[in-house]
Amino acid sequence: MDEQSVFGRRDRVMAQRVEGESVLLDITSGECFSLNQVGGRVWELCDGARSVAEIAGAICTEFDVEQQVALQDTSELIESLAGAGLVTER
Repeated sequence: MDEQSVFGRRDRVMAQRVEGESVLLDITSGECFSLNQVGGRVWELCDGARSVAEIAGAICTEFDVEQQVALQDTSELIESLAGAGLVTER
C-alpha cells in the first residue's frame, strides 16, 4: 500500500456510532470491531474515492494533527482494516 492507494468499505460491514466510537460488524463472520473517534472518521472516509494521502489530509485538518503523524496512523489503521477484510483496495 502506498499514499495513493484507494480503499472502500465492504458492503458486508455494518457500522454504528455509539458514544463517540464506531462499532463495525462484519455480517459474514459475525466479528465486531471498535474504533475511536478518529478511527471512525477514517472508516467513513474510506469511500472508494479518496486516497490514503487524502484521508490523512482530512484527518490532519479535522483533528489538528501533523501531516506525517496523520499519514502514518491512517496507513496503519487502513492496513488493519484491510487485514480484517473490512475494506478493500480499489
